[in-house]
Order: sequence, then structure tokens, then C-alpha cells
Amino acid sequence: MQSCCTGAYLALQWIFIVIYYLNVFTRSLREYPPVLKKEVTLLIIIIMKMKYLFLACGMAALFAACQNENEPKVVSDKPGTSGDYRIIIEGEETDAQPSRSSGTIQFVGGTASGAGLYDGVGRAFVSATPDPGYEINYFYGGPDSEPKKYDNANGGATSFDVPINGQDHLFHVGFKKKTGSLTINAGTGGTVSPNGQVAIQREVPFSIKATPNSGYEFTGWTVNSGNVTIANASSTSTTATLNSSSGTITANFKQNMPYIKVSLSGSQRQETYMSIHYTYQSYQVQVSSSPEITGTINATVVLEGTTSYTYPGQSTQTEGWQTTVSSLSRKEYIAYQVDTQTGNQVRRSISKKYMSQQPFYIDGTLYTIASDNTITYRGTKYKVILNF
Repeated sequence: MQSCCTGAYLALQWIFIVIYYLNVFTRSLREYPPVLKKEVTLLIIIIMKMKYLFLACGMAALFAACQNENEPKVVSDKPGTSGDYRIIIEGEETDAQPSRSSGTIQFVGGTASGAGLYDGVGRAFVSATPDPGYEINYFYGGPDSEPKKYDNANGGATSFDVPINGQDHLFHVGFKKKTGSLTINAGTGGTVSPNGQVAIQREVPFSIKATPNSGYEFTGWTVNSGNVTIANASSTSTTATLNSSSGTITANFKQNMPYIKVSLSGSQRQETYMSIHYTYQSYQVQVSSSPEITGTINATVVLEGTTSYTYPGQSTQTEGWQTTVSSLSRKEYIAYQVDTQTGNQVRRSISKKYMSQQPFYIDGTLYTIASDNTITYRGTKYKVILNF
């Protein structure tokens, strides 16, 4: 194929031929009768100007053609809004997009990129990327003459390097959910929801829940098989993400140890006598058990602290203070008193509460609390829990 410079040179040759015949025609005009001299002279002037005009145009065309031939042509491999050839990608779109040829497009389950306009000698990089929990169902395309020239089904390619070669290309893409089987089991002492084998979407968090039976407590989730990620294995309500085709997880429980819980309940009241204001604090021991002990439980708790005496103009004096509280009766003491006339104050504070080596009775029988904070009642070992 002839270059632009060669074509312009041939055109210039034709211009010289035209000028030659214009010269011949001009010489023949000079032989016309004198009566036509004025008209002939005007025609000769016009023809001479035409010769120079043709010559100037031919030289300019030759120079421009040869100059452009030496300049490299810029070719873009990126999709844009200009170009002669189009890459179109079609699929199930998530929203009404104005064009299927505008770079990267979001479809149901993934994205595809590479759509746009290209130069005829450019290249396009067309790819499909699934979202988490999805995989490519189909991905193929090509020019009209070979509509499946590029096909994910042949080798599983997720991207193609496409030479444009002066042709439009149409690609089709579709994604599908990645599904798997998750088996959820419950150990002894509780239930799970859902229970058994369930079909779920892979790589997407799935809600699970464990519920302990009465007398049991939940101890955690374990993965028995497969690739399963549990968001919080120590929580009864959490999520499991299946990363393989199948997996098994189990909720674990353990039987609660029988216990006796010792708590303190307290209240305050205030009273004023003449110029002295009193604040009274009362406590009583409360006992609960599981499984419940039907007999009467009497536990004694020691309250230990300091009593401080403050007198105006003198330094504050302190001394140790102690009292005991039981579950059979409420104990009340003066926690704070102040004389509004003299400014004298007495304050009792508690720094320690304990029941070590204190009497512990069930139906009048004394039980000794062991070093591991347990007692044995009718053959059953109970843990003593101090809730204060």
C-alpha cells in the first residue's frame, strides 16, 4: 500500500501536467485577432494565477503528508469516550446503568471491566471479578466473526488481553452464588439453631446460636471439619463463615457445679436528734443455692474497717472497727454522725468483707468451708460463691 507521502507526490505530478497544458492554451490565445485583445489578456492573467495557485497547493500537500508520515501515531489501550471500535460487556446488572460500555460495570455478584472505545490498532484488557460469596458462571466474548473467541469455560481465565484489530467486540458475563453445606451440632447440655446440615452461601457470615439447658453453661464453639471461621467462638450468638465446600461445627456445654451464693443486701436511713445528724447503714446476708437447698441456711459475714473521729481544732483520730452480719437477722450500725453545733464528726468505713472461718449452718448443722471454697452437703459438693 502506498504511503501518504508517495500519494501526495503523484498528485503533485498531475498538477504539473495541468499547468503544462494551461501554458499551451495560453500561447494559443495570443494568436487571437486584436479586436479581442482586451478579453484575451484578462483570460491569460486568470490562467497564470491559477497555475501558481495549483502549484502552491500541491507543494503544501506534499510537505504536510510527508511531515505527518514521520510523526508516530498515539494508540490508547485504555477504555475511553473516543475511538472507532467498541468493547461492550453485557450481564445481569444491579441497577439501570446508562451504558454497557463505560469502563467498570457492577453486575449481580461481581464486576466486569474493560468496556469502552478503543483505537483500531489498540488492545483491551477485559476482566471479570466475583464478589465475596460468588463465582463466575460464564464469561465469554469476541468479534462478530468469532463470538466465543475468549471463553472462561476453556481454562477458567478471568481476564483476556484483546487485540482490537479494527473490530467491535461483545462480551457476556454472569455470576452465581457459591454454596456449601454446614453441619451445626450441639453437645450434651444444650441446643443450637439452626440444627443439623444446612445449605448456605460460602464466604458470607451465617448466624448461629447456642442455648444451654438448665444446669448447664455454654463453653464455646469448635470447628470439627472443613474451613470454617467463627466470628466469636466464646459467644452463644455469633456468625460462622464457610470457606470450603462443607464443614462441621459444634456448640459445647458443661454441667454447672452446684453452688451456694452468699450476697449482702444493704440500705441507709437518716435521723436527726437535737443538733446531731445520724446516717444508719444496715446489712443482711442473703443465701441462694442451685440446685436449691430446701433447709435453712445461716451464713455469717464479717465487715471490717475503721472508725475516724474528727473534732474542730484537733487532728483526726482513727481506730479499727469490725462487726458481723448473718442471714437470720439484719444488722444496723451508725455509719456517720455529725454535731451541727460543735462540728464533731464520727465516720465508719468498711474496707473488707469476708466469711472465712465463720459459722455456716444448714438446718442447724455446722459445715466447714474448705480451702477450695466448697462444702459437702448430703453427699453433693457445693461451691460457695461470695457475691460481695
